[in-house]
Amino acid sequence: MANWGALTDFLLMHRGKVVILRVELQPKEATEKTKNYFFGYIIPELRNAFMENGEHLTKEQTYNRLRELCPLFIHEERVNGEWKRRLMEWEELDQAECNEIIDWTIQWVAENLFFVLDPPVQEKAL
Repeated sequence: MANWGALTDFLLMHRGKVVILRVELQPKEATEKTKNYFFGYIIPELRNAFMENGEHLTKEQTYNRLRELCPLFIHEERVNGEWKRRLMEWEELDQAECNEIIDWTIQWVAENLFFVLDPPVQEKAL
């Protein structure tokens, strides 16, 4: 979701300059293609990366490990004066959040497990 105040502040700081703004509309829920890429490619490959580093996990354990590692899966809210923290499930995320998690995972795996994951194939705009 766009933060219009931050955008306005940015534009005010750069008066007299040309700004090119790219807007990408994302569906509210993650697409089936994104879900298939995540569970059909990312999770099995991440499992292989962990295995190469001596950890033998199931696909479910790999998914849960990623949820614990990735800060984008964490939902925090203040309830009755106390912070409550819980791990969100993939199905609770919107398309933009899923894309961020995929990008974060690709980067984290490369930096920490020295394993390269292929980014999703981007469809060319006409």
